Amino acid sequence: MAVKGGVPLLLGAALLAALAWWFGLGGALAALRHASPRGLVEYAAWSAVVLGLQAGRWRVMAAAVGAPVGVGRIAAARLAGDGVASLLPLARVGGDPLRAVLARAGATPLASASAGVAIDRLLEVIGNLLAVAAYLAVFSAAMAGTSARATWLVGAGVAALLVLLAALVVRLGRGGRPLAPLYGSRARRWVGRHAGWLDGLRRVEDHLLGFFAAHRATFVAGIALTALIELVVVLQYRALLGAFGLDLELPVLLMVLLGGGMARAVPTPAALGALEATQVLAVGATTGRADLGFVVGVILRLHETLFVLIGLLALSLLGVSPARLPTARRATSP
Repeated sequence: MAVKGGVPLLLGAALLAALAWWFGLGGALAALRHASPRGLVEYAAWSAVVLGLQAGRWRVMAAAVGAPVGVGRIAAARLAGDGVASLLPLARVGGDPLRAVLARAGATPLASASAGVAIDRLLEVIGNLLAVAAYLAVFSAAMAGTSARATWLVGAGVAALLVLLAALVVRLGRGGRPLAPLYGSRARRWVGRHAGWLDGLRRVEDHLLGFFAAHRATFVAGIALTALIELVVVLQYRALLGAFGLDLELPVLLMVLLGGGMARAVPTPAALGALEATQVLAVGATTGRADLGFVVGVILRLHETLFVLIGLLALSLLGVSPARLPTARRATSP
């Protein structure tokens, strides 16, 4: 089992090694040697703003479903959840159960905390899709019709996902239960003795129904805050790459962000190899310089590694070691 679980890691490492052999490390090392301290400080400042806005959004949503928590703890839980999720082949969603557990305060029910995380994640997904649509619009306009068909196809897919999410929100707002098939009688027969988890899922949905019935304005404000976060993320990545002397034009920078998001969907821990490969493709396709894409990938790899380490540190500060995660999950089951 351990060997099977290590296959994605080995494949990712092999892909990264192949890219390093093909392009060489000279360009990446040169960029690292010429890093600007002032640029790194600017990057750190924008990163702190992103974290603060993300923690603030989550805190507002959690309070609306009866799971209030302090800003410091919720920021640490966000870092820890994202850090652990980066090591799992489930994108950011993999850290959400951990976020719910870590953000609980006092006698707050786990269902309430989970509902707060679910609403925050829903807002983030909506923000990501809106960002992709905006990125494609900017890229399409800048390229004056180049690759227009591919751009429109991806845009159509994004629009379809947004429609599905809008339908989900409308149904919850009208008191519908879209998650009912996941905890109904058929699902209970499938899970057998673990049916207690399904009761927890129903309680989470109860909190979601209450939220969308009583806090619609809060949700709209959350979408506005999410749009602001997406804008600040662009500034964060611009500062990151600028700190290493890479001044990319806006359409190219947006494709870098899009490539990074796509890489997280690849089932390798921390998108190892996939992150670098997508940057080679994204930057190579937009600038004709695949070698520059590899340099961008290496810098983003440093960014991802830094936040994984910060997330694991935050996890330790919250009193949980990575080795205790399975035990913690069992102890906090609904």
